[in-house]
Amino acid sequence: MTRDFDPEYDIIYTDELARAGDDPRRLRRLFAAGQLVRIRRGAYVLASRWEAADERHRHLARVFAAAHDARSRFIVAGVSAAAVWETPVFRPFGTEVEVLDDYRGGGRSERGVRRLTAAAKHAHPVRRGGIEVTDLARTTVDAGAGRSLPEALAAIDWAISDRNPEATTVSAIRGRLSEMGRRRGLRPAWRATELAVANSGSGGESYCRGVIHELGFEAPVTQLELVDDQGAMYPDFAWPGCRALAEFDGFVKYADPRYNQGGPLEKLRRERAREARLRRLGWLVVRITWAELRDPPGLARLLASAGVARRGAEWGPVSGAMGRRREK
Repeated sequence: MTRDFDPEYDIIYTDELARAGDDPRRLRRLFAAGQLVRIRRGAYVLASRWEAADERHRHLARVFAAAHDARSRFIVAGVSAAAVWETPVFRPFGTEVEVLDDYRGGGRSERGVRRLTAAAKHAHPVRRGGIEVTDLARTTVDAGAGRSLPEALAAIDWAISDRNPEATTVSAIRGRLSEMGRRRGLRPAWRATELAVANSGSGGESYCRGVIHELGFEAPVTQLELVDDQGAMYPDFAWPGCRALAEFDGFVKYADPRYNQGGPLEKLRRERAREARLRRLGWLVVRITWAELRDPPGLARLLASAGVARRGAEWGPVSGAMGRRREK
C-alpha cells in the first residue's frame, strides 16, 4: 500500500543534497525529464507523489518549502495557516504562501510568498509541525474574514469541534475578533460565533447550515439521537417541531475508501436503508447536495415543502442546537 503524501518530508532540497555530497544538478536533470516537480526554487517532489497529493497537501508542501528558505521570522497565516490546521476552505488554496509581517514598507516581496500586515501584532503564533503558525483561534478568524457566513461558520465549527483534538473555544475566537477592532470583513465571523456548534459532522454540513440560516429558516438540531430496534442514528439536521430531517450529501463519503467501507455502491445502499429506518420512525427525510446549496431558492422550496418553519424576524444566538455527535 502506497503511503500518503507527506508535505514536509517528501520535499527534496538542492542545498541538503549538496551538503550530503551529491550533485544538485541531478535534480534539475530529473525535473527536465519530468520525474520531479519543482514547487519552489531549489525544492522538488517526485512527480508520482505530487500527482497523488490533494490540493491542501500540495499547498502545505509550498508552506514547508518557503519556511525552509526563510531568513527571518516566518509566521504562517491566512489560508496557509488554515491548511496547517485543516480548517475547511471552500476556495482554492492557491500557490502563494501567506505569512504575517508587521513591516509596512517596500522591498519585502518574494516570489511565492504573500505578506499580510492586517493585525500582525495579534498573531498569537504557536509551533506546529516544525513551523510557526497563527494559533487556531486567530487562523479561524482569518479564514472567515471577508468570506460568506457559511464559510465562516464552517471554519468556526471545526475550530471548536469535539472531533478536533486541538479545539479552541468560541470565547477565544471572539477575543481574537475583539483585538482586531473594526477590521473590514469581520461581520460574518462575529455572526458565525453565535451559530457555531461543536458536533457538526463535516465542513460541508456546517456550510449547509449557514446557507439554511441565511435563507431565514429555524436552526436545526444537529446530530439528534434517534433510536429504533436496530440501534441509534444521528441525522445531520432535525426539526422536531415538524418531524423533518435533512441529510447533507457531499459525495466524498461515497468516493473516498476511508468512508465507503466496501465501495461507493455499498455505502449508498446502507444510506438508503438507514433513511428507510428514519422514515419508519415517522420522520420526513430530505437530502441536500452541493447542487441545492448552489441554488438557494430551490433549497428554500425544498425545506418549506418539508414543513421547516421560518424563524422570527429578530436574529439572535441559536439555542438547543447541540445533540450527540455522530462520526461519518
